[in-house]
Amino acid sequence: MFRLLLLILVSIVPAQPSDVLGFVKQRCVACHNSAVKSGDIDLKSLNAAGTFHADREIWEKVVERLKTGQMPPPGTPKPSPDTVLGVTRWLEGEFARQDRMVKPDAGRVTARRLNRAEYNNTIRDLLGIDIRPADNFPADTAAFGFDNISDALSLSPTLLENYVDAAERVVRTALFGPERRKPAAVHYSAPVRINDSRGTKSMPADPFHYDETGLSTRHSAHFIHRFPVDGTYSFRLVLNGHRPNQSEPVHPALFIDGKLARDFEVDATDLEGQIVEFRTKVTAGEHLLSCTYLKAYHGLPPSYGGAEPSKRPAVALINPRGKLTDQDIETLRKYGTKIKTDGIETRIDHRFESLDVGGPFDQVTAAPAESLRRVYTCGHAAGKHVDACARKIVGDFAYRAFRRAATAKEVDQYAGFVALARKHGDSFEEGIATALQAILVAPAFLYRIERDQASAASAGAANAVPVTMAELASRLSYFLWSSMPDAELMRASSNGSLRQPSTLEAQVRRMLRDAKSFALVENFAAQWLQFRNVDVVRPDQERFPFFEDGLRLAMRRETELFLDNIIRKDASVLEILDANYTFVNERLARFYGIPDVTGPEFRRVDMTKSDRGGGVLAHASTLMVSSYSTRTSPVLRGKWIMENLLNSPPPAPPPGVPPLDETKASSGTLRQQMEEHRKNPACASCHSRMDPLGFGLENFNAIGAWRTKDGNFPVDASGTLPDGRTFRTPAELKKLLLADRDAFVRGLTEKLLMYATGRGLERFDRPAVNQIVSRVQGKDYRFSELVLGVVNSLPFQNKRAREANQHASTMKGTR
Repeated sequence: MFRLLLLILVSIVPAQPSDVLGFVKQRCVACHNSAVKSGDIDLKSLNAAGTFHADREIWEKVVERLKTGQMPPPGTPKPSPDTVLGVTRWLEGEFARQDRMVKPDAGRVTARRLNRAEYNNTIRDLLGIDIRPADNFPADTAAFGFDNISDALSLSPTLLENYVDAAERVVRTALFGPERRKPAAVHYSAPVRINDSRGTKSMPADPFHYDETGLSTRHSAHFIHRFPVDGTYSFRLVLNGHRPNQSEPVHPALFIDGKLARDFEVDATDLEGQIVEFRTKVTAGEHLLSCTYLKAYHGLPPSYGGAEPSKRPAVALINPRGKLTDQDIETLRKYGTKIKTDGIETRIDHRFESLDVGGPFDQVTAAPAESLRRVYTCGHAAGKHVDACARKIVGDFAYRAFRRAATAKEVDQYAGFVALARKHGDSFEEGIATALQAILVAPAFLYRIERDQASAASAGAANAVPVTMAELASRLSYFLWSSMPDAELMRASSNGSLRQPSTLEAQVRRMLRDAKSFALVENFAAQWLQFRNVDVVRPDQERFPFFEDGLRLAMRRETELFLDNIIRKDASVLEILDANYTFVNERLARFYGIPDVTGPEFRRVDMTKSDRGGGVLAHASTLMVSSYSTRTSPVLRGKWIMENLLNSPPPAPPPGVPPLDETKASSGTLRQQMEEHRKNPACASCHSRMDPLGFGLENFNAIGAWRTKDGNFPVDASGTLPDGRTFRTPAELKKLLLADRDAFVRGLTEKLLMYATGRGLERFDRPAVNQIVSRVQGKDYRFSELVLGVVNSLPFQNKRAREANQHASTMKGTR
């Protein structure tokens, strides 16, 4: 039996590199040469045995395209499966041999400037104030899909000025309270709505069970507003829309962060131009403001069949024939413009024109007690500080701000600012403020600097030296929290226990349970899956008139809660591809067609009986960012899947190939046009896989709603992959993607490792990636095992030793 198996393997696996080169010459170079560089690959020039190492990335693409059936393209003679298997096995074996020979290397990470999210979070945790000063900084440059890559985070003169201004602002806010601000107004225009047709009765499916707060209904308007300080603010709501004659008064209301702040009573048929306003206290920071109508479908005329029908007499206040009677005129004098003058009003389309936020009034100017506690660590009451307090205060603050122990020289330098301020007649507190501002513009705060060091550990085969305990703590906190280490993590760093496997794992699991780990969703996943772009997508209002910002916010929140659930429940990362649940409120549930969901609160719902299913491919947030404003795009969606879920980004289109015109009105025409496009061999290698993936999501329109028709044509969500596998529905497509789970897990691992280390991956990182993937596969694909694999990897726990040795030699020569 063993001899038979050996004979089979020998017959399949090429014995020499020349066999692989011969296969490529015969089957591939006609489309991949210097003249016809399909897929941006020239295989004709790769004809020496050394090419398998020197041009490794190209040969990896060859393997991937052979295994998925993309090469040779459709319409060309196909080699036998045994021949393809032999070529791919030999190449994969060669890659494995090369990886075993790679000298372990931790890679090089330049000093990493805090990006905007990290700066805001660090200031919050350092001083106890959440005023997000970095929101006004220039946007961070992204590389490899993330905005925390060290080489891309440059420092411009404008940004340097921002740092100086922000340091003064945050320190003075923490020590002396926010500066007094003059009241100002911010105007928000509500989205334009198309009126319901006159004569219709627009009612919810169940007028007795609906979101009575109005937060989930389409007539609501939602705005995110940043309040600069604690204080009293004014809110002015301008109403619009209509209310049927004979209705009870309507109740417009304003909610702040989902809690009712104030409601009003307006007795009118024509709501256009009606104004309600009030003042209330609001804390500083970002808040969600929601304008709604309470119990909008209560109190309607009995003919509408709603709850608590109106008891008002069924007498038209306006003569339906158009000419006003004396009684009508008297009524108008009494009620003014609150009554329509052109007939009996029957519409229900309560809306809002705008919201104006004014203030602050009665501003709170006292310094936050928590900020004072974090700064004045010497234990003395205000006005009772002694000279020794200055060194302790600035030393403790620098320790936290620099994420390491401050040197005696540094403490002396910053304590000197206090002494200098006192010498010039300023108070002790002013001196402390000056010292703290200096600390917040120091490179040790603005950058995560990992100092090169000479160590015996750098000797040997590994081109790596362990990062210090303090550096490991910072790597860990900015990876999981996008912020500075907390006191517990710093203690583990200081006492030397952090690198112990049990302690490190305990810290990781603790940090993942902490609410601050939501930064992984906001800053890693939102960039990886690109759903943060849902905030800037503008669907065409004529095609999608019922799309509004409340729905947009719900779309993003669904994906955030879904991914946060995977982190907190330590679920399988494969649920990202396909899950049997999601999170919705009433607004999103109605958009998805999910019954029995009432109210603005998000809750977990079962999706097993829904055609839509679960996983990010069914989320409107990702479906919308991979579409055009007017229609779906199978190319964009297929490209999104290949880049983000299969770790196989397609190359740029070859020069001279006309772009595909996706402006055709019908799904059938577009599919036919794409089939014609794929007849070009230069296009087929990419589109043969990309297009079917995109068409598999055609049941979702451009804003993610389920559909069975696109215009007059039935939706065809079927597809055939280059390797012959077929699917007919989005659910079947997700099953095929799950079959490629290893590609998904490898891609997710590479993305997470890049995000964690702040650099692009190199060839020498492949062994580390392989180890992490193997760990995740053996642990039921749990999210925590993926994170622990990254945290325990060579590139995360080490830095390049060679540079440390060079630095040590240089420093020795300068002494």
